[in-house]
Amino acid sequence: MTATKPIDVVVAGHLCLDLSPGFADHGSQTLKDILVPGRLVNVGPAALSTGGAVSNTGLTLRMLGLKTCLMGKIGADVLGQSVRHILDAYEASDSLIVDTKAATAYSVVIAPPGIDRIFLHHPGANDTFISSDLDPEKLSSCRLFHFGYPPLMRRMYSDGGRELLTMFQMARRAGAATSLDLALPDPASPAGRADWGAILAKVLPVVDIFLPSLEELLYMLDRPVYECLKASAGEADICTVCPEQLLSDLGTRILSFGVKILAIKLGKRGYYIRTSGRDNLKTMQSATPADIRNWAGRELWSEPYHVAQVASTSGAGDASIAGFLAGLLSGSSIETAAELACAVAGLKIQVKTSVGGIRPLTDVLASLATWAKERQVLGHGWRYNSATRLWSGKMDQAPEAK
Repeated sequence: MTATKPIDVVVAGHLCLDLSPGFADHGSQTLKDILVPGRLVNVGPAALSTGGAVSNTGLTLRMLGLKTCLMGKIGADVLGQSVRHILDAYEASDSLIVDTKAATAYSVVIAPPGIDRIFLHHPGANDTFISSDLDPEKLSSCRLFHFGYPPLMRRMYSDGGRELLTMFQMARRAGAATSLDLALPDPASPAGRADWGAILAKVLPVVDIFLPSLEELLYMLDRPVYECLKASAGEADICTVCPEQLLSDLGTRILSFGVKILAIKLGKRGYYIRTSGRDNLKTMQSATPADIRNWAGRELWSEPYHVAQVASTSGAGDASIAGFLAGLLSGSSIETAAELACAVAGLKIQVKTSVGGIRPLTDVLASLATWAKERQVLGHGWRYNSATRLWSGKMDQAPEAK
């Protein structure tokens, strides 16, 4: 494995400005109780931050201590100046791409405590992002290329996902491992009507690490099951009613495309991880796991860590990705990487903004052993390991079991 490249991760894709109104915790309210037509809703001070995968995952990786380059696109407007000003505080604005003909993207994040968030979003310059916007020199200098939110970027899903495929092929040719995160599009939008099954079938063969949420994955690959689970869950997250066997089936399907490592974000239920065999993992260039034997052929479920007061879930999934990738790139075992995913998400949800609350990787690692988890009860062949505090599935080929 070659780990001498000067950049650990290039994080590219969706970037925007987030405006997050502050909501008081009024107990078991639903959004219908809060957002009533004709009603004035008093809120607290607004939190202004950058959002999107570039900011949320990229800055979290930097806070954890990894050398990370952020490549996002903004407009030459006031919102773009705000994005640059925020990223300047992290010394992370040097690779921003400016489109003088587009507006900077923004989101209004509606995230009352204890309620899954809703975004009011304008994609802006993200819709003009194309493969030629990437800096070839930075690509050749990084160990891992991570791209986030193609469903919120018009050129990434138009024309059958040609630009998305071209971009991942470029990263592969530059010698970087590749990583992909999704986003859930508005079903009524062009992105929501795109043939994501066909797009993913083209792109996943050149993706090493795939990190979607369960909702995103089912929406794109199995709409009938997605609709069924949505109906069963009602106001709750579909993860709460998802059968464990469905995750195993999805894992098998995704690995068949050529993905080496799959991590499915499960919200309040934690993280599901599935990996391919040793020979496939060895092809991940400078992001190859340090201990391939430990990472190969695994099926794990990591429970979330207990957080007494949730400030906002906005950005939690992106933070979890940063934790997982930091574990992989720092040479951690797959068990530690799984725990880092949930721990970094647990830190993030304690602050109101889409980014923040993150401590250096060494501090997060030191907290794992004593941080209580939200226990799950899994069936269908899942086994709990009290030493690792993780669940192993029927497909798990842990080294000690070989």
